[in-house]
Amino acid sequence: MGGATGAAFKSIGRTEDNDITIAHPQISSKHALLHKIQGQLYLEDRGSANGTYVRGQRIPPGQKVPVQSGEKVFIGPMPLLIQEEAQEVAVVVEDSAQWAGRPLYEIEAWDLVIQVPDRDNPKELKTLLDHISFKAMPGDLIALMGPSGAGKTTLLLTLNGYMPPTHGQVRINGEDLYAIYDVLRGSIGYVPQDDIVHPELTVWEAVRYSAKFRLPPDFSEDEIDRRVDMTLRQLGLDSVKHLQIGKPEKKVLSGGQRKRVNIAMELVTDPIIMFLDEPTSGLAADDTTSLVQLLADLAKQTGKTIITTIHQPAKDEFEKFNLTLVLGTGGIPIFYGPTKPDAYRFFGTFLERQGRANDIDNPRDMFDMLNQREGPILQQLLSQNPHASKQEARSIAAREWHKEFFSPQNPTFQKMFSGRRAVGSGSQQQLSRTRPKGRGQFGLLLSRYFKVKVRDTSGIVIMLAQAPIIGVLLAMVFGFTKDAIPYWCLGALQELGKKFGSLGGGIGDTLSNMQTTPDHSGAANFLVVSAVWFGTSNAAREIVSERAVYLRERMVNLGLFNYVFSKFVLLSMFCVIQCTVLLAIVFFSLGFNGGPQAFVIDLGILVAVSMNSVAMGLLLSTMVESSEAAMALTPIALIPQVVLAGLMVPMTTNPYLKWPMYIVPARWGFEGVVAQERLAIANDPAWIIDIKKPDSSSPPDFLFQGKFHCAKAQIASDTFNGAWGFENWELTWLPPVVLSAMMFSLLVVILIILKRRDSV
Repeated sequence: MGGATGAAFKSIGRTEDNDITIAHPQISSKHALLHKIQGQLYLEDRGSANGTYVRGQRIPPGQKVPVQSGEKVFIGPMPLLIQEEAQEVAVVVEDSAQWAGRPLYEIEAWDLVIQVPDRDNPKELKTLLDHISFKAMPGDLIALMGPSGAGKTTLLLTLNGYMPPTHGQVRINGEDLYAIYDVLRGSIGYVPQDDIVHPELTVWEAVRYSAKFRLPPDFSEDEIDRRVDMTLRQLGLDSVKHLQIGKPEKKVLSGGQRKRVNIAMELVTDPIIMFLDEPTSGLAADDTTSLVQLLADLAKQTGKTIITTIHQPAKDEFEKFNLTLVLGTGGIPIFYGPTKPDAYRFFGTFLERQGRANDIDNPRDMFDMLNQREGPILQQLLSQNPHASKQEARSIAAREWHKEFFSPQNPTFQKMFSGRRAVGSGSQQQLSRTRPKGRGQFGLLLSRYFKVKVRDTSGIVIMLAQAPIIGVLLAMVFGFTKDAIPYWCLGALQELGKKFGSLGGGIGDTLSNMQTTPDHSGAANFLVVSAVWFGTSNAAREIVSERAVYLRERMVNLGLFNYVFSKFVLLSMFCVIQCTVLLAIVFFSLGFNGGPQAFVIDLGILVAVSMNSVAMGLLLSTMVESSEAAMALTPIALIPQVVLAGLMVPMTTNPYLKWPMYIVPARWGFEGVVAQERLAIANDPAWIIDIKKPDSSSPPDFLFQGKFHCAKAQIASDTFNGAWGFENWELTWLPPVVLSAMMFSLLVVILIILKRRDSV
């Protein structure tokens, strides 16, 4: 593959207007330049999405890096050879005649070991993978099989770059996967056992979002649409592409179609290597057969290397795999070779050693041999130790199978570990792993999340109905409450009487002159608590409920900031609607004081509280393992907000609460909302009580010229018993600033937690 030779440089890219055209979805339209300057070759990246790599390192855009003739470089996922002969320069794609023009990868597991602390005894290490070595070639479809606890999923995660081995190396075309992982992100397809789709989207939308998310940003909308349509046709999904995917408990697509959608989301970027974890789990027999045939066709027709875990398939399905890797308990490899006849013949040797005919011809009988071998071993162990476990017997049997398979006399072992399939030692060089920058991710994630939310009809109705329901309840409860003398003022007067000896005219005369008035502090408190509830309940399940989707997209190129803030922004928008509806009902039905200005400020405070609570809910969703746990924790997160907001248990009644209250968002929300009410009624005669001592003034006691300013005293005093102690209540800007600082702190904590999980 090459172009004109007279130019001082050659352009490399996906589109035909380049000197060197590489028609692969992971290549940018204007990807790189190959220069020849004074006899020296240089490679330059042109700001491509998936990078240009020289000697394992991604080169910065615009920087010319020297290369040599015969050197292998990566243009995105494509391994290319630079060749210079007779002053002519060409770039050659490594391929074969069968799959011409495609990047082809060999996967090599070299002595893989994974050990983790034992759950029952953390001081000891438990081996999950025990010295696994094999090589998979382009076009291989490999069934990864074994009993429970054999480490099948662990091996899959190690091979796809998600779980680095304790010892050993995963190599792609002879290079360390974990050193060049950045190169291969878009070329490794992984379909976990859990769905990686949003059930609210249509098939076409789900695959298209995946394409836009992962393909280079210079793909046109028409190119993306064609790519999506081609993928859906390839998987037989074009007839259902406009149907919503639906949930398993509320079926729209069949189980087989759902699995195909999961595969389509990976296949749309044309990955070279595909890993699938139990893709046939829960499928009907005809769906299983159809899916396995699809995978076999993909491997044969495109040269993809496909490795899939599968649990005891039927004979016809098993034989569609050209190879099988069988692991024993503890991750011990016990067979690697062709499914038919090698696998049948090898496991049937157990019958031959007993003098019986080797008539094994299906995978069920293969696994029956495992059980038959374990039985006598377990009986022997029990005779020596009554507490011996079946796990010990399985481990011993697995090691015996391992010894027999890796015997030099085993022809299958000789065939699978020699020649092109020989496993060799590799370089231990570990290069940096950097994540490609996402472009336009925030808009894509926000758009997808909006569709997911609004199509969850019952969920969105319940969410938006909360505000009017709560608003009407608060209006009914507080609206029919009769006006009364401010009850807190009575206790404050009693304290004043004790302090000054007596009140002028006596307590009875003072009380007779006091006026009745409505007190909206209780309603204000419930407004704030409701705002806390809106934000927390809206967000508590939003990350944990799509963990499988998050993990898969994070393995590719998902930016944490884009992910978290796309959820935060949309949920905050819903909170704005909820808070506006709630406040409008309560503010105007109860006759809150302060007019339009107070309404706007109150709304700003409630929105700030609810946004803070969205961040709190997302934090909960990040920390838990299930949606049920998130909802169970939501009341626990809400109760401190109710108790420490300042109304139910004022700081002055329990001075130990003063500092804890400073970190409670509801406390700042209550201060901000109730301050507007108190500013409006501060000079209301009903809240200014004449104690008949005109010469008495005591500013700390809110006593001026014989008149006690009760409204101000209740909100600002830190000496009267039961006062709220909001000393800076007149600074209307303070609560929003504090709430904003808390909110951003919570968001930073979420990002830190998610980032740390990447390295676990």
